[in-house]
Amino acid sequence: MFSAKHNASFLLIYGYATRNSNDKFGFLQVLIPNQTPEIVYFSKDEVSCDVDRHIFRLGNNLFTRESIRINTSDMGIELKLFNNHPVRSFKNSMGYTYYIPNLPCYHSVLNISQTVSGEIQHKGECYVLDNEMGYQEKNWGASFPESYFWVHAVDPNNPDVSLLFSRAEIVWFGKTFIKHIGHLCFDGKQIDLRELRNFTFSNTINSPENQTIQIRSISIQLDIVLEVGTKVLFQGPKDGELSREIGHQTDAQIEVSLTWKNSIRKFKMVGNFENIGSI
Repeated sequence: MFSAKHNASFLLIYGYATRNSNDKFGFLQVLIPNQTPEIVYFSKDEVSCDVDRHIFRLGNNLFTRESIRINTSDMGIELKLFNNHPVRSFKNSMGYTYYIPNLPCYHSVLNISQTVSGEIQHKGECYVLDNEMGYQEKNWGASFPESYFWVHAVDPNNPDVSLLFSRAEIVWFGKTFIKHIGHLCFDGKQIDLRELRNFTFSNTINSPENQTIQIRSISIQLDIVLEVGTKVLFQGPKDGELSREIGHQTDAQIEVSLTWKNSIRKFKMVGNFENIGSI
């Protein structure tokens, strides 16, 4: 979630790790602006999940598509999520790849964008959110890919504009292949990046603060320039445990240039990205 009022992102990551110890089975990771990410663990008997309706509980804390309620020793969070832009199927982002069994990681988008209002209290600070831009996705499986690039961005002033792109090196039964997923939404249109023919991709690191992503196909040309934001470390999955440090860039300034149907469109967005390894 990006707040234009506070000019910063708030991130909530929640779930469970099946190979964690029973007293650290469930977890909640929270990033508050200008703070180190905080992680709270929950015992196995405090975790419940309705996968179909996406209703997730960690003790007395509740996470749904419409609301988030958190109350721990350090924080109190009450958020309402509305004006959701959901996708029709939770299998949406991976397409037919979803049906390949035993992949190390699966991915789906719950809401391309949504409006968030409410209040976050954290260690004596209070953040009031009023119609800010949010986004929801989910991952499941034993491990994140060893090498991947992932970016998500929104226009804080236009809920119809959003970008998701992920490219990952996937190992499956000893074989390695590279897949990409994502979309660009604007003006009520959605370009599904999985469907691009003769797809090519390049990632150029121009400086420690600047990267350029270039996507080409028969039908479109997409140039994404990322001005690096603040690097933070989250815990990610590895072999069913929450044990892998993930470097995450938050509040990146992202410029997108789209050449499509003999016209050029430019977008300015704010987002988050991860560039892990080299693919």
